[in-house]
Formats: sequence, C-alpha cells, structure tokens
Amino acid sequence: MVTTGTVRTPRRGATVDVHATLAPLWRGLVLYRVVALAYAVANVVRFAELYVRPALGVAVVVLMAAWTLVTSVAYLRGASRLVVVDLAVTVLTTMTTVLVDDPSRIAAGQPVITTVWSAGAVLAIAVAHGVRPAVGAVAVSVAALAFTRRALDAALLSDAQLLLVAGVAVGFASVAMRRSAQRLQEAIATEAAAAERDRLARDIHDGVLQVLALVRRRGPTLGDPELVREAAEQEVSLRRLITRGPPGLDGPDDEPVDLGAAIGATLPSRAVLAVPPEPVAVPGGLARAVVAVVREAAANADAHAGPDTGLWVLVEDDEEAVTVSIRDDGAGIAEGRLDAAREEGHLGVASSIRGRTEELGGTAALVTAPGQGTEWELVFPR
Repeated sequence: MVTTGTVRTPRRGATVDVHATLAPLWRGLVLYRVVALAYAVANVVRFAELYVRPALGVAVVVLMAAWTLVTSVAYLRGASRLVVVDLAVTVLTTMTTVLVDDPSRIAAGQPVITTVWSAGAVLAIAVAHGVRPAVGAVAVSVAALAFTRRALDAALLSDAQLLLVAGVAVGFASVAMRRSAQRLQEAIATEAAAAERDRLARDIHDGVLQVLALVRRRGPTLGDPELVREAAEQEVSLRRLITRGPPGLDGPDDEPVDLGAAIGATLPSRAVLAVPPEPVAVPGGLARAVVAVVREAAANADAHAGPDTGLWVLVEDDEEAVTVSIRDDGAGIAEGRLDAAREEGHLGVASSIRGRTEELGGTAALVTAPGQGTEWELVFPR
C-alpha cells in the first residue's frame, strides 16, 4: 500500500529528520520551477505582440515569478502544507490564458501562458504526499488545461501523459525515501534501546541482583521463607528482563509481536511455558489483550491455589487462531464458586478472563473440580 505524507511516529531514540531525507527532491523541484519560469518568460516575450492583452500577460508572469519565490522558500524550509494552495494558484494562473491570448490561437495549439511551469504544483504534491494525491493533482491540472484550450486533442493527451508519468515517478521516489528514513529511525531507536538496556543491565547486575542473590542464599538464616521466595522470583524476573529485553508490547496495535516471548515475560518464575519452535507473531493489540488475560489467570492461581503450586502455560498456533492453556495443580474451584464470587462483586474471572477473551471474538473454557486443579483454555481468532 502506498503511503501519503503522514509518517508513523518513530520509537524512542529516533533522531532522523524525515524532511531532511526529502530535501534533495525539494531542491530539485525548486530548480525545475526556476528553469520553467525562465521558459515561460521567454515565451511571453516571443508572443507578446500576438496577445490580445499583452500587459495582462506580463502581469501574470510577474505573479508566477513572485509565487515561485514564495514556494521555493517555503518548500526548502519544510512547509509542505502549501502544496494544495500551490496547485490552486497554478490552475488559476493557467486559466488566465483565455484572457491573455486569442481563443482561436489557443484552440489551434498555442501554449498556455504557464507552459511547463504548471507541472511544478503536481510534482510538489507528489513529493509531499506520494503517488495517489499526485494522480489527483494531475487530474485537476488536465481539467484546467482542457477548460483553457476548449478541446481534447493529441497535444492535451500528450501533456496529460507526461504529467502522469512525472507525478507517479516522483511520488514513488518520495515514498521510497520516506520509508528508508522510517527504517533508519527504527534502527536508531533499536540501537539506542539496546544500549540503554545494556547500561541498565550492568547497573542492575552490580546492585539489585547481587542483593537479591544474597537474600536468596542466606534465606534459611533469616527465618522468612516468603521473603526468600519473593527474592528468588524477582531475581529470575530481572535476569529475564535484562537478557531478553522488553517483549515489544508498547508499539502500535498492528505491529507484529512474538506472543510466546510476551507471555513468558509476564509469568512467575515457577511457571513452565511451552511454545511452538517458531515465533507466534500476532498484532501488538491482540498480544497486549492476551497477556492481560494470562496475567489474570496466573494471579488467580497464586491467590486461590497458592504460590507454591505448579503452573503450566501452553501456547498453540495455527492459521485461524491462537490457543493459550493455563493449568495449575491447586485445589480446584468448587461448583458454583464463580457465580458466588460474581455476586459478591469479585469480577476478576468473569470480567478480566472471559470478558476480554469474548471482546476479541474468542472463547474461554474452564475445566476444574475440587482437588483436580484448574485449567483455562483460551482461543483467540487471528
């Protein structure tokens, strides 16, 4: 899909200026506009004696020169929003030919007063917004030429073809350069994030991890098993974070995310995670919702089965859906307990697990019985 002038916001750390990337195209456009203006001036000087209103012709050329100066300064400074006004001014200037020259001469093939200068507005839209808007600008320019010449002849069709080819070519070049700048932005952001993660990893390893490891080793002498368990959990979580890095859940909703890695980053250290050998790539919005559901299921296992129970998570992937199973070997849930909890105002299971899953068009199946643990099977359509 061809993009327009709006560029996706880069991630943290990006420092590349996209306008600077397009600067060569803008400079080329300004040079073209100046050369085309010189040609238009020479044309007016050449045919001034044949014009019906030669003074008006001179005034139009002066207007063209002034507008060329205004747009050149604006485009070189990055004011690309002027392109629509540029197109409107160019169209009106082209149509003044019917007031300057004899209509019979115009119909016979006499060039319009703007000549090739009028193509500059089409090229400006192509640079600023890409291919599709450029095609629309070509249509507007050709309509203005047809109105001025009062004829659909071979010359008009040739002008339309040249305008279309130029607009599409420059539009594609603009899109390609913009995408290259975007990729460079993301590469710089990734490099900056990796450097920051390495710095934090060194600080964490030299400080927090050493303290947590010391608490875990000396735990039996402290007489606080809960503190030892929490220290071990946090140590594992921190080591996982600084070695794997963040799972990428802070990106756009449509950016692919490895669901297995994202789930693994949110599970307690005692959990056993099984994922396919290949990354389970899903949109970031779906990944965030699934991680929230899995986090709630794991929290329920901690709250009701106890932090020492086993916890197993299985991620399965196929073309139509992603299935996540969360199982613990705790005491299980007695029949009717969930309904009673909902009536008491405890909406964790009903809202966070079933509600979020159903909002995504999925299903949440619960298998549990007293003494047999609890298992959730969550199916999320792609």
